Amino acid sequence: MASLDRIRTDGFQRWYERQLIECHAWLVSWFLGVIVLVSGMELLGERVVSRTPGLLLLLGGLAVTLYSWKRYRLMLEVAERLGGQAVCPACNTYAKFAVMSSGPAPLPDGGDPALENHGGGVWLRAQCKKCGREWMLNNIF
Repeated sequence: MASLDRIRTDGFQRWYERQLIECHAWLVSWFLGVIVLVSGMELLGERVVSRTPGLLLLLGGLAVTLYSWKRYRLMLEVAERLGGQAVCPACNTYAKFAVMSSGPAPLPDGGDPALENHGGGVWLRAQCKKCGREWMLNNIF
């Protein structure tokens, strides 16, 4: 829900840009985690008295890699799902809308069984700044 507040205050385009920048920062973290993971594997393979540093690097790299990849995929999925619905159905204007209302499922115009079966989702009602048409963006988070 914090993302919806940022969309309301900053606008969709600014939120989307920041979301993608943060998302790709997680991708860089994933890449660095892979480097640490491989370094740990290399240290484990060497003939040294203690293999603890190699094991710690391996486990730390694995943890960073897994967490970073999960965050990257989640943030990119949310941004793309919302970005795909950010076009006004009347005038085809992209990302020029105001958030009128929002909330968790069920939707205000009746329940959506797909959302209710998955434990709910978040919807928002948008109004185009160009033509004034309202539409729903469903299951965005």
